[in-house]
Amino acid sequence: MKARLLVFCLLLLAACAAQPPVESRQEGFVAADADESAPHRTSEGPRADLSLTAQEEANVALLINRLGSTPEMAARDAVIRELISLGPRYLPFYRKVNDEAVAMDMLYVIHRIELAQDRRPAATVEEKPADTSGAAAEAGPRHPASFTGDDFDRDEAERFMATRLKQAQTLLDGGRYDQAIRIAEAAIVLMPDSRWRPEFNALIVKARGEGQAELLIAGTIVLEPAALRFAATERGAAFQSPLTIRCYLKNVSAQEITLRLYEGPGKESLLQLNVRYEQTDFQGNILMQTGNVRVPIDSGGAITLAPSSSHEISVPLAGLSSLDADASLKMALGVAHIDAALRVYGALDDAGRPLVLRPVRFARQSIRVFPHAFDLDAALEKPLATLREYIRLGKAQEVFLCAHVIEQRNLRAAGDILLGRDISESSLPVQRARLRAMHALFNVGATWDLKKWQDWWADNRLKN
Repeated sequence: MKARLLVFCLLLLAACAAQPPVESRQEGFVAADADESAPHRTSEGPRADLSLTAQEEANVALLINRLGSTPEMAARDAVIRELISLGPRYLPFYRKVNDEAVAMDMLYVIHRIELAQDRRPAATVEEKPADTSGAAAEAGPRHPASFTGDDFDRDEAERFMATRLKQAQTLLDGGRYDQAIRIAEAAIVLMPDSRWRPEFNALIVKARGEGQAELLIAGTIVLEPAALRFAATERGAAFQSPLTIRCYLKNVSAQEITLRLYEGPGKESLLQLNVRYEQTDFQGNILMQTGNVRVPIDSGGAITLAPSSSHEISVPLAGLSSLDADASLKMALGVAHIDAALRVYGALDDAGRPLVLRPVRFARQSIRVFPHAFDLDAALEKPLATLREYIRLGKAQEVFLCAHVIEQRNLRAAGDILLGRDISESSLPVQRARLRAMHALFNVGATWDLKKWQDWWADNRLKN
């Protein structure tokens, strides 16, 4: 019996080995019906289909959207590096992006990928030849990789290039070399025969030279006074007292350096301010604007700094009307976040030879700007009494504003006033302003209701 079973198993194995492999088929699909032009995967070489999946397109679209909505240069650079790192498979998708806010950045991304892969737009395997006949040629706006031929308004294009040159120069003046180079290179790719190309080329050389220069002068800034107030409730109003920017320069090299600060009109140093201006109210509304303010240094002559010695430069700023002329009309709290850089007109070493100096970049500083209708002097002199008075008068926005001048030593007293028993007697706007003021003082509870604030204050009152 065992012998018969063994023989049967051997015969079964031999029969299975003799059968051809079974081809798995799905109902309704026949191999002969497949499109011969469709990509086929083989056991040799990489996958021929390089198109993006729906999920990949969605992810990169979110990344590009973040690039357009991010004002911070460092954050934008991080997104650009990530887009470049995705590689040539994403080039067709990048070329379809038609958003003016990121147009120059996307040109730079495409250019960097092509340089890294030694690719050109016409040589990419994943792109099909464009259909230029009939309706296909008119289906939607064209997004050119560059201004070439005669099918565009050259004067308009040159004005566009001049604007980009000014933008790159502003970034260079602020010591942001990588961003300046990126814009200049993208502009050259966009319009190689622009009459501004020599200026773009010179800017790139200058940015690379300064970016590689040794740090010889370091600095810090101080903003005075501690808070500002508009001089009037009218469009374009200046500050009641100018903002004084005190720049402290220090020679961090081992040699004596002479700084040529001012040598007449057109030969002055320049303080470049990159300002992000936020306006908020007690309801939590926020308006944010960004811009650049250029302040020439029109005094000082030449100064000589020994190693480790310092020098102070005071630069007044009358207002921010060039950034937002309507800011002085609003009963809102303004907060100006300032990134500053000082470009010195010229410098000499201890032997009198010219030096290439980086722009001196300063750490970010912030300052509050109050509306003219707010009594800033009274709030600074007697903050707690002024806070009580505004609560009594039912002035919601003033209550919110007053919280921003209260010092650390008065936090507990201010919390007791804002969450006092009389809060239920205040109008709803004032109640909201009192809670928003608590958030401004303690940086917690942006969405808390009164009960949550009262519980938190009971646990944390003695800690402040």
